Amino acid sequence: MSEEFGAAFDDEGVPSSSGGHSHAGPEPELVYSSAVEFFVELLAQSYVREVNEGAAFAWCPEWYKHPEALIRMESIWRAWEHLRLEPALGISTWWLNHADPHMRILMDKEGPFKKCAYDGHKPPSPEKAVLPHVVPEAGIFD
Repeated sequence: MSEEFGAAFDDEGVPSSSGGHSHAGPEPELVYSSAVEFFVELLAQSYVREVNEGAAFAWCPEWYKHPEALIRMESIWRAWEHLRLEPALGISTWWLNHADPHMRILMDKEGPFKKCAYDGHKPPSPEKAVLPHVVPEAGIFD
């Protein structure tokens, strides 16, 4: 009876790795070792745009020094590593749902590189270093 619903169980009632939605087996090997390598080898080659100095798009060649850019690039890379294994729509899904939305924000003139192209990498003023936050009062989420 235990296998009629698609799951196999051992004698102790624990799902076995041979049935159900187990992720048995080794993790697929990564193509790129880091977000930086992914950017240099694949993404930078895929986005050919005129940037900075009067262009419609902004970009910083030291994008990895911007926390927002770094975490977005890490997200784009990790999504690519996962979706490249989907044979039918994986890469299309990656472009439409991951690469293009993140890159639109990164290259937006009001985005993380807004002043970088002109001012260099000056540390942000304290009031602009992070989004403001006030610790919620006790019990507010109960």
